[in-house]
Amino acid sequence: MLPSLQVNALAAPGGYIVVFRGLLEQTRDPEELAGILAHEMQHVLQRHTTQALIQHTSTGLLLAALTGDMTGPLAYGLQSARVLGQLQYSRRAEAQADAEGMKMLLAARIDPAGMIRFFEALTKGDKQPRTALKYLSTHPSPADRIERLKALAAQSPDAPIPLLLDSDWDDLKKICSGPGG
Repeated sequence: MLPSLQVNALAAPGGYIVVFRGLLEQTRDPEELAGILAHEMQHVLQRHTTQALIQHTSTGLLLAALTGDMTGPLAYGLQSARVLGQLQYSRRAEAQADAEGMKMLLAARIDPAGMIRFFEALTKGDKQPRTALKYLSTHPSPADRIERLKALAAQSPDAPIPLLLDSDWDDLKKICSGPGG
């Protein structure tokens, strides 16, 4: 977990999932966090991070080949590190991570409502137009996203099993907050 107050998690190369402190503080129950983690796991399993980095690097190498400027690949290599910090997936990749993440939750009998509640809260909490425009450019429409997730959740044949008692969830959040949290 990173100590940033940013409400975010991301899938990094090598199969790592980075969870920011702000995200943990904003999740209201373990099912919400499980939904986010299932979504990020799908970015890892579907290799979305790797594809995005390859696409970014390929563009730089193509430009270098066309122009003969060999400083380009070095610049694009350095740029790739920066891209990781602000990696955005395509709408298709986001929709795929949503759908496959939901299927993962259902298979594990984790309440799918947690994932839906988190995306609803995220949508309602984004009051800054600039942030909203950036989010909408790379993510499915929030209303469509939530409707698709609800439709998938309705297909669940089994009743969900609670992940943690409320007191255990509170204890876990305190532990992850670190000293003085």
